Amino acid sequence: MFADLIKHIKTVPLFSSVPESELEKIGTRLKSVFCKQGEIIISEGEVGDCLYIIREGRVKVVVNAGMGEDEIVLSYLTDGDYFGEMALITGEPRSATVIAETDTHLWQLDKNDFDAMVLNNPSITLSLTHMLSQRLKMANKARESSERYYKHQMAPRGSLEEVDIIKLLKFAEENSLTGKILLFHDQNKAVFDYQKGQLQSIDYKGLDEDQAMDEILDWQDGEFVIEPSVFKISEQQEEINPEKVLQENYLVSVYEKYLLEKLTEMVRFAGTRTIQSAINKSFYKFSKFFVVAKDFHIKADPSVEVHLHPTEAISERHILFMAVLMRDLMHTLEQDVLGLEFWSIHSNDQQIDEELTNQHFYEYFEQASDFIKE
Repeated sequence: MFADLIKHIKTVPLFSSVPESELEKIGTRLKSVFCKQGEIIISEGEVGDCLYIIREGRVKVVVNAGMGEDEIVLSYLTDGDYFGEMALITGEPRSATVIAETDTHLWQLDKNDFDAMVLNNPSITLSLTHMLSQRLKMANKARESSERYYKHQMAPRGSLEEVDIIKLLKFAEENSLTGKILLFHDQNKAVFDYQKGQLQSIDYKGLDEDQAMDEILDWQDGEFVIEPSVFKISEQQEEINPEKVLQENYLVSVYEKYLLEKLTEMVRFAGTRTIQSAINKSFYKFSKFFVVAKDFHIKADPSVEVHLHPTEAISERHILFMAVLMRDLMHTLEQDVLGLEFWSIHSNDQQIDEELTNQHFYEYFEQASDFIKE
């Protein structure tokens, strides 16, 4: 029975590169779960503490469109597919709801076992990288569907025979409309553009506004669509401080250049594959403690590339994560790589070295050994 289980999970793409000995460990951790047709397996917004692998059956992955019972279908998954891993990787709440389309048999793997699996099998990150790429594509499609949905819901429409044009224009003014009123008559189309109830322009056959209005007011039939613009309260942005922007860009450049310099030196000692494996392990080990880890994009194979794209201003957490990352890489490599004792954490560039000193990076690096588990 156990041998059949191992043979089955070996066919799952997520485990295809995992050694037999490790598969046996994973197999002992899998829990069998049965869900009836229509049962909600995981819900959007809840805390994720496990992932699921479909042994047999079919599930539907959906997100809430935000109004009523409507939902947007992201995908359908079947035998061998897996879901729920995103919340384990990012630490964020579940990003979608998964519903059993048929009676479904699942295997459940808890978070602690998942973390150990990833840590012990760096090659599994290739499967996860491909999966993340596919999930991103699906999320983009879902966002586009959602935008189309809201546009339809928030765009009242009707017949000009029931609501005449004068009433429509009065509606726009009284309700401080920001958006457009589209009018259709025969093969003609007119667009009225409003800002806070004030008519800004009329786009119709290239005519000036007075000529356009005279002709349009004679329309007795046709259709209308009101398309309000959707604004977020947060769109009131701070005044941009050029000096602050320059400082942020400068710090990003400093950290990128530093990591590129030191990782390139490590590659000379240990090779690209060894460094890439060590980077993968460190990221999966500490990304759950540092949300800012997602701002760092680092690869060593086939060549060293470093990109830092902070979603907000460079913070102390960025510096601390970088210090922990470098300390953990050193801890991983120093036991097996000859000559690494001659490697220095300090930059060869005096300006970068001074900046990192001012940012207390080297102090964090020394203290990071307490954070790394032996």
